[in-house]
Amino acid sequence: MSILYRKNRIFYFLLLCPALLLYGFALLVPLFGGTFPYSFLKWNLMSGKKSFTGISNYVRLFSDSGFRSAFLFNLKLGLFTIIGSNIFAFVLAYFLNENIRAKGIVRSLFFIPNIISAVLVAFIWTFIFAQVLPGVAKIMGIDWLANISWFGTPQMASLTIIIVSIWQNVGFLMMIYTAGLQTIPTDIVEAARMDGCKGIRMIRYIQMPLLMPTFTINLFVSISGAFKAFDIPNAMTAGGPYGSTMPVAMDIYQEAFVKYNMGYGAAKSVVLFLTVAAITVLQLYVTRKREVEY
Repeated sequence: MSILYRKNRIFYFLLLCPALLLYGFALLVPLFGGTFPYSFLKWNLMSGKKSFTGISNYVRLFSDSGFRSAFLFNLKLGLFTIIGSNIFAFVLAYFLNENIRAKGIVRSLFFIPNIISAVLVAFIWTFIFAQVLPGVAKIMGIDWLANISWFGTPQMASLTIIIVSIWQNVGFLMMIYTAGLQTIPTDIVEAARMDGCKGIRMIRYIQMPLLMPTFTINLFVSISGAFKAFDIPNAMTAGGPYGSTMPVAMDIYQEAFVKYNMGYGAAKSVVLFLTVAAITVLQLYVTRKREVEY
């Protein structure tokens, strides 16, 4: 049995090799062959001049208020987006997993935002916040809603980006939760119902423990997506007002390709990569320990 197990592991590893090679070439080679070495340089992309500065780019990050503000916004965006999108996605998947009419069509409708361009999504929601909501509020006589400046203050601009990000992510996460719910053996569910376990108790004590592998995947996807946020904040607010909605990815873009400080931008990229790697490794460790077998 052990020999057969080892042979199967080798066979499956060989099947993964092409994908691993492509992944390594596309991500690891640029990271360790370009971004990481460049982070120790003072490199003006416009003039092309390069000079070795050691860790001065990393030391500079501690006094960079713009990077600190972008990092804090990313943490806030990630916290609300990860929690909100996973809660809404699970609730939708749970109810759409029941025997209801046209549930396939409803699932498709919720999945559509995920396949639409993020820039188009941003333009649609900008129109909704700037034109549709004030117009509807005036018709209904809701003055406080009609007078809200959705993009005029840092708090409201952040709220709009959080709402749109959750709306776009829910459909994809919902499909993964739906697949996870459908893999739970029906005999376990039926046995629990016969023992009087129903409703919230069924979700808490039966379905959620068995869905931990699905939670692991969705949290991993949510965390990586939140820290890579760029398209929606860039198209909706361009980082404003006063840079309050600028995520780290946009700050890196501004530094490297607008201000042409490629070396300093590379240092910011390395810090972002290490932060996301540390958070995802911790998340995988915590959630994998809570997974159960059936």
